[in-house]
Amino acid sequence: MTDHRDLPNPAFTPAGIPAPGWRSSTALLVAAVAAAALVVLALFFWRQQSDPAFAPGALGVRYGVQLQNGQMFYGLLREVGPRHLQLDDVYYVQTFTAPDGRQGNRVVSRQKNDWHGPQSMTIPLDKVMTIEQVGGASQLAKLIEQDKAAR
Repeated sequence: MTDHRDLPNPAFTPAGIPAPGWRSSTALLVAAVAAAALVVLALFFWRQQSDPAFAPGALGVRYGVQLQNGQMFYGLLREVGPRHLQLDDVYYVQTFTAPDGRQGNRVVSRQKNDWHGPQSMTIPLDKVMTIEQVGGASQLAKLIEQDKAAR
């Protein structure tokens, strides 16, 4: 009678190395698919971080940017990054009351009137509600040109 320990084990090759079975092949395939999925996710998130969240339009053009707190700034779009935008030549509108009691608005240059004279303004994109291009013939554009001429 033959002892079952003397029979060759079909799961092993003659050299004593386990033969690849369907379980090891399946595990290898699952690991390869998971690794590929992780690479795709990493590339997706990296691409999101490196690309601007939006592209409002051409650089060097004047835009109105409304912030979440209601403030509105008007400036030349200098840069749009993945988490910020940057404006140059920034203005805002200030309401005033004339001595005769009439209400009015005036444009105020941040560079000329703010105590620190900022050259540009960087705004986190998560604080931006809207961004619109300022029309070249708009009342605002005319007031800004008047302010520049008065410098």
